Amino acid sequence: MTYRISVSTFAKSDRKGINKYLAQFSVSAPVKFKSELKRYIGIIGETPEIFSEHYANPKYRHVVVYGSYVMFYTIDEDEKVVFIYRILHGAQDIANIL
Repeated sequence: MTYRISVSTFAKSDRKGINKYLAQFSVSAPVKFKSELKRYIGIIGETPEIFSEHYANPKYRHVVVYGSYVMFYTIDEDEKVVFIYRILHGAQDIANIL
């Protein structure tokens, strides 16, 4: 069963900021980031339980989507929706941001 994907305003902003940052260093990096992000969104849309809960906040599941960038999401089983909450760099204070 496929889950509907819902992306938070935070995650949209995160994605734009990451693209802008990566573009400073490489023309291809933002394209690769977008491609990998799409790939992982497809995976969680089909099997959202595949990735583990985050140790600091088990409400969220997480997956490294590109380099050190981690996507955090929740699953609503009743509505069959995956809610992508944030996309953060692993060096950020994730526990306090979530």
